[in-house]
Amino acid sequence: MQSSFIISQFKYCPLTWMFCSQKSINKINRLHERALRIVYNDFTSTFLELLEKDNSVSIHYQNIQVLCTEIFKVKNNLSPEVMNKVFKFKKIEYNICRKATFESQNIRTEHFGIETLSYLGSKIWEQVPEDIKFSDSLKVFKQKIKYWKATFCPCRLCKLYIANIGFL
Repeated sequence: MQSSFIISQFKYCPLTWMFCSQKSINKINRLHERALRIVYNDFTSTFLELLEKDNSVSIHYQNIQVLCTEIFKVKNNLSPEVMNKVFKFKKIEYNICRKATFESQNIRTEHFGIETLSYLGSKIWEQVPEDIKFSDSLKVFKQKIKYWKATFCPCRLCKLYIANIGFL
């Protein structure tokens, strides 16, 4: 595992980092890679090999895990009241299939809809497997989410960008 000092620098305000530019996330990844090289004194392995050696994921996926943790807290009334305004769950009395769905949002533009924490959180939460979503406690949830990796992240950072065309 990485030293506490290095990883703590990356864990400061992780939900705001989810909306930075691709250029900034590339800089963060290069810094993360350099830190791993120093910690393991390994200057020949690829970034993915270093992440495997460290038994961790990239900073972006760590941020996704933090986002899922915040949603779990809201769903289970463990978060501050202000977070309940960001992630609004539907109130369902008879929830047979145990789905906790979000209230639908009116999305009008790219910047005032899709690029919001509540929209991105709902899309990522839909991908979290049921056995993780319905964990018995926050501690169990954090242990399980640590090893989960989103297969399709809907954020701008994960979308393919083609010059003169835009994001796909």
